[in-house]
Amino acid sequence: MTNELKLIFDDSELEKIQQSDLKDRQHPLKRLLFSDYNYERNHQVLTNTDRALRHLSEKNEKWISSLKKRLLDFDDYSTSSSALGEIRAFGYLLEAGISVKPLSSGSDFLLRQKEDEEEDEVLLEVHSKQMNHNETQALEEFHQGKRGRSVASPTSPKIIVREHVTTPCGKPKKGESTTENVISKLAYIKGKEHQLSKDKTSILWLDFQDESWNLFDDVGRILPIRTWNSAFYSGEFWYAFYGWKSAIIFEMSELDHPFYGKQVKMRHDGRFLQSNKLDAVIISFSRNTIVMENPYSTKAIKPWLWKKLIYLPWFNFEYSYTNWLVSDLEQKIDLDKKKIIALSKYISL
Repeated sequence: MTNELKLIFDDSELEKIQQSDLKDRQHPLKRLLFSDYNYERNHQVLTNTDRALRHLSEKNEKWISSLKKRLLDFDDYSTSSSALGEIRAFGYLLEAGISVKPLSSGSDFLLRQKEDEEEDEVLLEVHSKQMNHNETQALEEFHQGKRGRSVASPTSPKIIVREHVTTPCGKPKKGESTTENVISKLAYIKGKEHQLSKDKTSILWLDFQDESWNLFDDVGRILPIRTWNSAFYSGEFWYAFYGWKSAIIFEMSELDHPFYGKQVKMRHDGRFLQSNKLDAVIISFSRNTIVMENPYSTKAIKPWLWKKLIYLPWFNFEYSYTNWLVSDLEQKIDLDKKKIIALSKYISL
């Protein structure tokens, strides 16, 4: 199968990509086109990107060309990462059969439908979440040998290795847990909402296919609560959008050691309780596309768009939170809240 991403660049540009330096990560293009290790997620993200480009290439060559400067940014790898996220979002929408018009701001798109002489328009903003700036710098210094702790290998004590702990959303503030910090950072993505509308249905598309989120690419984070190794964990995405101030946050919470001596609570409401503009978020993982609707929206996604969204690549209905079909999302969220409250009381006994 043709590598659509590689076809965008000439030989000299491909050579620059291949020779690009390792910073906090590989250059996003090098990671997809010239990975020197066989990592399944890299291959999947390349496949997703090529799939999107195949739907873009026929009628959107000018738009693709307009991204080349950003794609080939070798100073700030987040610029290239963001452009790749926009390619995937645009291509996914086209594959779903949606009429899409790119807007001048670059990361914004207008979704259109004309039916019975009436036209409906939906605003969609694409954002490729990037690692916290301080964490980016620290990881780059680690790769340069300027940072890191030397420890003996657990399997071969005579071998010394360097290790470095990275928290992609940034180190928690004093008195803040790691999970609480992640929830807060997710809740306030594009928080000023300048590109969204009070009148038109407005959707935020969040791309998490960058290398920085390898360990974050887990559909279980969409759920209100998940378990691992007999411990309870809060689902960062659910809390970020549906959580409420004072909601108990679970992090390694076990029946024998429920909160390790301290209960952590959300210090703010989830995004949907705060916003009168944002009607839904679409979360794009490498093998899952999730739709989370705002249950309190007055301009929710209309049936014509839902008939298209189900054809998005990797659309996962069972993990999505929607009003589609039965309009029971608010009741579903209320039930999730009751479970969270009940569990927090139970494991505190």
